[in-house]
Amino acid sequence: MIKGNRYISSTVSAALIAMCICACSTTRTVPDNDRLYTGANVKWEGKKPRDYSTLSAEMNSQTRPKPNRKFAGMPFKLWFYNLGNEPKGKGLNYLLRKKWGEPPVLLSSAKPDYTANVLEQYLVDNGFFQAAIASEIKNSGKKKASITYTVTPNHRYRIKSVTYLTDSSALGKAVAAAKEGSSLKLNRPYRLDSVVAERNRVHIILKDQGYYYFTPDHLLVEVDSTNNGMVDLYLKIKDETPEAARRAYRMKNITLYPNYSLDNDSMSRRGTPVQYNHIRIVDSTKKFRPSVFDKSVFLKPDSLYRLTNHNLTLRRLTDLGTFKFVKGQFRTVRGDSSRLNASFFLTPYPRRSLSAELRGTSKSNNFVGSEIRITSRNRNWLHAANLLEIILSGGMEWQVGGRKAADNSPLLGGNSYNLKAEAAVTIPRFWQPLFNFNVRTPYVPRTRISVSYELFSRSQLYNLNAYSFQFQYIWRQTQYLEHKWSPIAITYVLPTSTTPGYDSILVNDPSQRAAIEKQFILGGNYTVTYNNQSDNREHSFYMNGDLDYSGNLAGLVVPKKDDARKIVGSPFAQYIRLTGDIRHYWKLNRKLTWVNRVFAGFGMPYGNSTTLPFVKQYFIGGSSSLRGFRARTLGPGSYRDTTSQYLANEAGDIKFEFNSELRAKLTGIFNAAVFVDAGNIWLKKDIPTKPGSKFKASSFGNQMAVDGGVGLRVDASIIVVRLDLAFPLRKPWLPSDERWVIKDIKLGDPDWRKENLILNIAIGYPF
Repeated sequence: MIKGNRYISSTVSAALIAMCICACSTTRTVPDNDRLYTGANVKWEGKKPRDYSTLSAEMNSQTRPKPNRKFAGMPFKLWFYNLGNEPKGKGLNYLLRKKWGEPPVLLSSAKPDYTANVLEQYLVDNGFFQAAIASEIKNSGKKKASITYTVTPNHRYRIKSVTYLTDSSALGKAVAAAKEGSSLKLNRPYRLDSVVAERNRVHIILKDQGYYYFTPDHLLVEVDSTNNGMVDLYLKIKDETPEAARRAYRMKNITLYPNYSLDNDSMSRRGTPVQYNHIRIVDSTKKFRPSVFDKSVFLKPDSLYRLTNHNLTLRRLTDLGTFKFVKGQFRTVRGDSSRLNASFFLTPYPRRSLSAELRGTSKSNNFVGSEIRITSRNRNWLHAANLLEIILSGGMEWQVGGRKAADNSPLLGGNSYNLKAEAAVTIPRFWQPLFNFNVRTPYVPRTRISVSYELFSRSQLYNLNAYSFQFQYIWRQTQYLEHKWSPIAITYVLPTSTTPGYDSILVNDPSQRAAIEKQFILGGNYTVTYNNQSDNREHSFYMNGDLDYSGNLAGLVVPKKDDARKIVGSPFAQYIRLTGDIRHYWKLNRKLTWVNRVFAGFGMPYGNSTTLPFVKQYFIGGSSSLRGFRARTLGPGSYRDTTSQYLANEAGDIKFEFNSELRAKLTGIFNAAVFVDAGNIWLKKDIPTKPGSKFKASSFGNQMAVDGGVGLRVDASIIVVRLDLAFPLRKPWLPSDERWVIKDIKLGDPDWRKENLILNIAIGYPF
């Protein structure tokens, strides 16, 4: 029986090997009179221009057909296809041929002459008017072939002059005045894209001067290439431009329909318009207060139509956050061909919504947990487009693989739970009682007022109660620049139910007392953020600066009593805290991005405070920081908590961190990364129980921790699951000449892996 089983196993293995060999022959399913098309190559003859890389990449992208897709240089889909046979129904052959596989791309499907013409036209559009392209089929082996396109660009034409041919009409004068700032620069290579951009630029300028019906197609750019390798460009208004496009328009009525529905178009338009300032509002159900739209409509009766005001109005109405669709419609007034009526149709979101979110967490300090969050939203609270949010959340966290002290008393770890309730209202304007003003940007300024209560309970240790109130202004200055200012931010932390077990911890580590101190933070904060990552550009940046302060004004008016200034019997924190976060994203090519990040923070306690409040201190380590060190186990400085590398809760007043990560797209939703992290935290003042923790400019560089690692990311667009495997390269708590531990790396040693190798599992990118 055993022999028989071995025979069957060998036969199956041999069959599988034979199938794989068969599949690895990528030409197995190529017809006898054809060849497998392996791709195209564009070869450039002569001197290469400065923008050669752009021209070459674009020409290669325009070659057709595209060869079979590959991963790591191997055509896996074609292999799957070759493994199967033509399916007669559902089954393995159907999966191999129709689902997993990809048929061979054949040379017969290529059209070299047509592709050569496409490439030649592309070169003409970029100033190579005398370019020539030849195609050649190159065979490799018996059944494979590629195509080489040889480009002979010849002379590249440049712009000698740009002339605006206009008449003395109002439109002609407006076009002539638009010449200043032209995108057509003298002595630059001729490009069709530049010509198109210039037509669009002039069109936008005219639209902003009342010419509502004018389009880029009403402009003509003639090219004279008979001037010794240079071109003369002549921009003019087409003779057949209609009269409506030649006229500047003024506004008459601006009407809003804030409860519009496409399914009930006629009913949505019914009702008597209510005049409010310069706009008319048709809202028979009185769903919105008229004042909601006062700061969002920039078009005014009797004013000249301007595209800028048109776009500002659309963006403001959309940015209110209450409407899912906003459509503008402009029509000429009957009996007055020089005026326009504007109608804006606004389709609101459902007023109320309820959502639930369940989260699971796994931290590098051996904590796992879950949280549920329920959010109730009212998008039109008090009929004023205010967003009212009621948020209830609760979660649990417990430690796996933790340790206890020698006397079996609990360390700072174990099970914990938290409960939180928050109510917040966001008002779509700057709300304040003294005066009213409006910021002329496409973005709605907001005022957010929130109150919250949170209970955090750590089993057998302590309970913390946190009460918060915040009054915040939020406004976006440009597409990339956003400001947040909280003139009032109050937090009161009240510890309760501390246990003898926790008191025993404080005997060994008094710094842990800061985690449960009664804290009264009375101050505010200001944050400015610049972020242009939304654009598909080679270099992009994220920059965030934060100023956090507490007790500044109160310290001037509250008298000192018993060596401290107190409110309701509790001393309030006094400090200034500055934080900066700068990130640079460099797209090296389509599949490779290099990201660098610098984070720096500095806190200065004064007056009532000798250290920053615990909730305002800096922490380091973990899945979005130094990934080779467990969260909150590193620092401050060269200090090392020897009680447990899993349970430390170290914090500091000063922080510096640098991260560098090379990200590569693999295939589909899979991405990879290689990274290096460096940094540490420090205390502003020396603590005898933590030697080496004070920040000193002369030694902070020598106290840097460094780690490195690799990562795998599953990017499914709506969610990114990240796995980063990291290990220390430099340990700042070791003797000064032994801190680099690269030579000690032993991936094959289980003891080394247990102590040094850390797997970080997280959602989203680290930065």
